[in-house]
Amino acid sequence: MSIPVARAPLLEGKRGLIVGIANEHSIAWGCAKAFRALGAELAITYFNDKTKEFVEPLAREVEAPIVMPLDVGVEGQMEAVFDRITKKWERLDFLVHSIAFSPKGALGGRVVDVTREGFLTTMDISCWTFMRMPNHS
Repeated sequence: MSIPVARAPLLEGKRGLIVGIANEHSIAWGCAKAFRALGAELAITYFNDKTKEFVEPLAREVEAPIVMPLDVGVEGQMEAVFDRITKKWERLDFLVHSIAFSPKGALGGRVVDVTREGFLTTMDISCWTFMRMPNHS
């Protein structure tokens, strides 16, 4: 088990949502392990069926009672995650937003040469969702 053996109860009784775990190398996974080691209970999302096979075992490792899909580009998925959290826990104490995306064409070359569509997609997935999530918690 990669959860530290020495636990500290600093976050005992706190509940958090971790968004953006893709695999055991994800920054969000490191956050999840640390928060769990400090006593927090976690809800974890995965992007799609491809990442689900990597994320579910990690969610079990941190004993996450809520594990759900979340593609912020799919209408209603974000709301479904927060609805489930509200039904199970009533409240959410913290949120880790560790998702980002840019279309392939927006990743090469200079930033000033990115198409408007590429820029808007990047901002929508990477930034706007960051500002929108706290409105649901």
